[in-house]
Amino acid sequence: MKDTTTKKINSEYDDTINIVSSHAADNPDAMPAFNDILHSLEYSPSTCTGYVTLSSNREWFDRFVDFFTGRKTLPLLYDPFFKMIFNPVESRARLSELVSCILGQHVTVIEVFPNTNYTFPNSFVIMDMVVRLDNGSITNIEIQKVPYDFPAERISCYSADLVLRQFRMLKGMEPENTDHGSSSSGKPSYSGMKKVHTIIFFEKSSSSLKSPVNKKAYFHVGKTTFNTGINISLLQEYHLISLDTFKKYRYSDIMDGRIDIDSTDCDDSQYDSGLTKKMKLDRLKYLSLFTAATPGEINRLVTLFPELSSIRSQIREYLTRPGEVLNMFSEALRILDRNTAELMADRYKSQLKDVQKELEAAKLENKAAKQETATAKLETATIKAQADARIAELEAQLNQLKKQQ
Repeated sequence: MKDTTTKKINSEYDDTINIVSSHAADNPDAMPAFNDILHSLEYSPSTCTGYVTLSSNREWFDRFVDFFTGRKTLPLLYDPFFKMIFNPVESRARLSELVSCILGQHVTVIEVFPNTNYTFPNSFVIMDMVVRLDNGSITNIEIQKVPYDFPAERISCYSADLVLRQFRMLKGMEPENTDHGSSSSGKPSYSGMKKVHTIIFFEKSSSSLKSPVNKKAYFHVGKTTFNTGINISLLQEYHLISLDTFKKYRYSDIMDGRIDIDSTDCDDSQYDSGLTKKMKLDRLKYLSLFTAATPGEINRLVTLFPELSSIRSQIREYLTRPGEVLNMFSEALRILDRNTAELMADRYKSQLKDVQKELEAAKLENKAAKQETATAKLETATIKAQADARIAELEAQLNQLKKQQ
């Protein structure tokens, strides 16, 4: 069975495989002799399953091949690749720098929590990376590839989960409990609660993320305020980044070397201390990195932001590890398929509820119509009975008059 499957795969992708070598020669962003490596991946026990899985999706297989031929860079927005570049252990400083420029305050990531959903089991709320910072606050970094329905409701759930997780930590209900904020009586002290930040990168933004004030706005900061101006600082803060809007209105300027900061890049009024120039440039640096699709774009960004050279070197290093990259692509595809299936199921449930509501409304209308019909029949019978009685009365009077004649 495997021989039949792989022969079919080879036949389908022969054209793609045959052009690999011509693009790889003397290219630091490509792997020489990848043609032979690709065939070895097909039969290796550690990669054959991933190879078949990836080959079932032409777009993803081509993207995998394109990386090794130097035509595409790694898709850094997908979980396996994002966590490779921003590994919280090996690249803690880099991850801290990313979080700092998003939050607008210098922070250090000191702990990464297990990727487990405590508050909403078996729900659609899935967190990509949840970290605790040196100031005690908790931050969720989420990357959404699909514009989910009901984004406001989902984001509220993400943030609520962070608040409750922190409360449980203070209360001693979770294994990652620390001494932060606990009172001597063992009861949690609310004074120990810190900010929770929800950071979400949207590759494709829903209509709700399009600013009616400025169509070029791509960085959205949300905090709770009161209409009377009272100064109560609630815990939840939101940082939503529309990468498609950034790509449409800002990315080409940056690639042309225009990296001067303007009001679209940063609204200083949203930050207590204001962002430093470095934080503002770090924002442009990382958002551009997430947007870049080719090695040529990465190379251009390195000339603008030299500190990205370490990331470029790390990406190039994976050209020598095709088996690992294959499994990372397969895992990314699995996550995408799962999220797509959950999205479709979620939409189906929503449509089912709509149909059920329409059915109930139709039943109520039908019942009301029957009641109206019954009432009309009763009214008709009453009128007929009254008419019959009047006719009988008149006929009796007529007969009486005839007798008197």
